[in-house]
Amino acid sequence: MKFSRLIVQLLLVVAVITSVVLSFFIWTNTARYQRGRDVDVTSSTDSNKSEIPMNQVISPTSVIWHDKNDQHLIYNSNENISLSIQKVMEDWKISEPKSVSKKDGAYYQKVIQAKNTIQLVYPTAISISSFGYLLNNDGLKKSNSHQFNRILINLKNKKIKNIYLANDNNYAVYQAKVKNSSSNPISKLVKQANINLKIRLNIMKHGIFTFYSNPIKLQSYSYVVTGKKDSEYTSALFDSNTGGLVTSEDNNVYTYNYGESKRLVSDHNTEELTLDDYTDTSVPKSQLAFLQRGYQKVVNLQNPVSNLRLYRADWKKKNLTFREYVEGFPIFKKSQFGSVRINFSRKGSTEKFLNKNLEVPVPSNQTATKLKSTTAIFKGLQRVGYSPNDVQDVEVGYQWEEETDNEKVVDLKPTYYIRIGNHWKPYNEWTNESAEEE
Repeated sequence: MKFSRLIVQLLLVVAVITSVVLSFFIWTNTARYQRGRDVDVTSSTDSNKSEIPMNQVISPTSVIWHDKNDQHLIYNSNENISLSIQKVMEDWKISEPKSVSKKDGAYYQKVIQAKNTIQLVYPTAISISSFGYLLNNDGLKKSNSHQFNRILINLKNKKIKNIYLANDNNYAVYQAKVKNSSSNPISKLVKQANINLKIRLNIMKHGIFTFYSNPIKLQSYSYVVTGKKDSEYTSALFDSNTGGLVTSEDNNVYTYNYGESKRLVSDHNTEELTLDDYTDTSVPKSQLAFLQRGYQKVVNLQNPVSNLRLYRADWKKKNLTFREYVEGFPIFKKSQFGSVRINFSRKGSTEKFLNKNLEVPVPSNQTATKLKSTTAIFKGLQRVGYSPNDVQDVEVGYQWEEETDNEKVVDLKPTYYIRIGNHWKPYNEWTNESAEEE
């Protein structure tokens, strides 16, 4: 009996030591957060990069649910609601959309404020045919180049007979008939949201603005950031034979010319890079080709793209801008151009990107930030002389702030970002006031 008790005591001691050792590694490992948590955690392995599909990079970034009374911006930290709804829609039979209305602000307001309706909102307009490609839906693929940025699905009835596609830029509304659909899977996703912020959609001079009705609380985050050596980029972006590579340096700005076909400029002061491909002189002829080639170029940069989303698409100027997102909100101040900017022209394509990529979240001792209501933000802008008509856009986003004592860690803090005169700035830079609620 004594021998048995001794064995038990020894096993207990081993268990305690093992627990302490495991706890030490978990708390000292920067990747201790669960990978399943949808805070857009990226992985640096090539296999994971290649698995990020185009319909994730080009996808809605906001989900709005209008119940019987109010509208809510919803999000699920454990499962991306937008991507899950897209997955549900892939099984639907959606016919070619028909025009319902255009340039009718009053009707448009009724559509985007319809009760019992879920909205998937893209940060930029895409063509209906591109949407068909992303969903692999033949009925939508046949559609013309009409653009939209909102998908509206009424969940009042069990069967969904129609969906609506709406464009904030010209108040165009398109209706598409739906078969083989049910509202149950989407209703279930709505109920699982663990972030629920009361909002209202207001039509302003420069578009549809999302107003947060009350002060909102959002968590701050800290991430480990990684970069690459210039040689890794030249090896990946140029031909494998680097014998023709000519390198020059001026004030810590390195230029790599590969013959007369490609040039990479790497500014080590700002860590911004610019790739010019003079052989890529064919301009995309369709909006779908425009998005496809932009997506492929982003992947070819070999940056982690799982938290990257298409942010702006300018079809006329052939510009694409991508930003990183955290918890459904865009990251600002990482650079002057977002995360990646691509331009197509007959002189060649240009890609601007940063040698700073979010890798894994790290422990943060920052408390949640409480931001003012959007109405209070507009009042603050008015106090310093900006009228509501001056505001071209307003978004809640995460501000990129590098830690002074650790260059490999960046803090992401929520705040309001305002666009006035085509310039994005945080609210405090426009007003010298904090966006935080006292």
